[in-house]
Amino acid sequence: MSDRITAPEGEAFSYIKENVARVQAELAAAAKEAGVPVPRLIPVTKSAAPEEFLALMRAFPGAAAENRVQAWREREELLSAAGLPAPEWHLIGSLQVNKVKYVVGKVALIQSADSEKLIREIGRIAEARGVRQDILIEINSGREPDKGGALPEEAEALAEFARSVPGVRPVGLMTMGPVLTDPDDYRPYFASTRELSEKLASKGLFETDAPVLSMGMSDSYLPAVREGATMVRVGRALFRHENGQ
Repeated sequence: MSDRITAPEGEAFSYIKENVARVQAELAAAAKEAGVPVPRLIPVTKSAAPEEFLALMRAFPGAAAENRVQAWREREELLSAAGLPAPEWHLIGSLQVNKVKYVVGKVALIQSADSEKLIREIGRIAEARGVRQDILIEINSGREPDKGGALPEEAEALAEFARSVPGVRPVGLMTMGPVLTDPDDYRPYFASTRELSEKLASKGLFETDAPVLSMGMSDSYLPAVREGATMVRVGRALFRHENGQ
């Protein structure tokens, strides 16, 4: 008997394709209304069952994000067992310094770089492996003491530090914002992060001509688009059934 994992085909996971199409259409409509480019959709697979994850990767193999290193490693094992290629991986959750060795050079983008200590370790391992690791500086736009991310007033110094670390390539900013009920209430947090991104870009602190501005999740991707996000991270909204679960 083969030990290869295969995702069921057919209509069983049609809701995932429908959800992706709906979110993409909403992103396009919001971007058109705001007069901004359509942001890139990065599926977050945290809430997906293994079979849902594989179905998503079969239909949309381009990119995926996980928030924990162990979860990312488990997803990689699923893909390998199913004979599927790895997507462009993004790590979006808090990254412990002792876990850096597992991801540097193996994920395309670390979106949660928020301290000199972490960035220094990313650079050290990247240099040892002969790679440059793309990172985003995570901004704690809501100034929440229980969340990761640099405070807005710390961002410029942290970006300057990242530019000085061999093996590290800072390419933009990421923010989450606080948990809010009304999606429009996210807009001030996203607007302030966009303004910060523009300021840092004007000072040449990103090693790209097209800085990444990663903002917005399942409950906030539309206000993020309206405030100029170039990338949105959407998870639960892609795996909802018709009953809302």
